[in-house]
Amino acid sequence: MPNSKPSDEIRLLVIDDDLVQRKIISKLGAQAGFAVTEASTFEEAEKTLRDQKFDSITLDLSLGSKSGALLLRTIVDSGNCVPVIVNSGAEEHVTRTTVTIAQSLNLNAEFLPKPLNLAELRNVLARKRGSAVAARGNAELNIALGGSAPAHAGAR
Repeated sequence: MPNSKPSDEIRLLVIDDDLVQRKIISKLGAQAGFAVTEASTFEEAEKTLRDQKFDSITLDLSLGSKSGALLLRTIVDSGNCVPVIVNSGAEEHVTRTTVTIAQSLNLNAEFLPKPLNLAELRNVLARKRGSAVAARGNAELNIALGGSAPAHAGAR
């Protein structure tokens, strides 16, 4: 579901093929102050990442027949070098490996297991939104002082 949001909004992409999980994460993201975009398939997520910029992303590792981990390179290549919250019911070594791969791509990644702890997810989303707001402010200050904004300073 594409969104056309003003560039000053802090944007979250929720990638999950499970409708209930996607709606829960989206609702908590909106409550945390994000403008939320959802993707329910690997292909939809890939297209959305290439077409839009986000300030944070939640990523389910199980997206039908494809692994959400394969989207990590797309996240980087599309200029969405933003915090990624990996959420999955997969075995811990699989998720930890995915987070390590994300970090090797210079993505700030952390893992939340499923079933999701809603209080923990609320806290993580609030922290990610606060970090995105601070990054935007720093980028704007740098521009005002004659510098340039880093490519990952927020969705535009």
